[in-house]
Amino acid sequence: MGGSSEKLDRDQQILSRLSKIEHKVDSIEQTNAFALRAEEEKHFGTVKRIFKDSKRKAQVYLATDGVRGVQEIAAFLGMKRQNVSAALKALEEEGLLEIRDGTGGRTVWNKKSLDKSLRISRFLTGEFGLESSGKERRTPDRKKKKRIGTSSRSGRGEK
Repeated sequence: MGGSSEKLDRDQQILSRLSKIEHKVDSIEQTNAFALRAEEEKHFGTVKRIFKDSKRKAQVYLATDGVRGVQEIAAFLGMKRQNVSAALKALEEEGLLEIRDGTGGRTVWNKKSLDKSLRISRFLTGEFGLESSGKERRTPDRKKKKRIGTSSRSGRGEK
């Protein structure tokens, strides 16, 4: 009986230590996030250089969610697998993405914590007019309504 009680105490101590470590890691990440945000403009200059005018690269980055593999990202965005793979590898080389899982011939990619610290996804959605998922933003078709309203008004005024 004493053995199982000692094991339970040891397990609780280990869990307690793990919890403290997780708390310290979170604290370090928060400190780093604040430090990075203090030089936000400099870092966004780097982000702009990485993405340049590549809406496709921004879409692939945003669609990377830690669940989808290359093929799923390609299908989700309606892109060719080769183009998605190239974008993922380029973003990995820039230090923005990492492989989360690579088992069974399926590679799953994830954004690094830097994304959250610098709010890169939010920046890209505004910069490229994309949804947070990487898809094109759907905008209400106001132009057609205005045209219809304008043409009917001008039609009534003309004789």
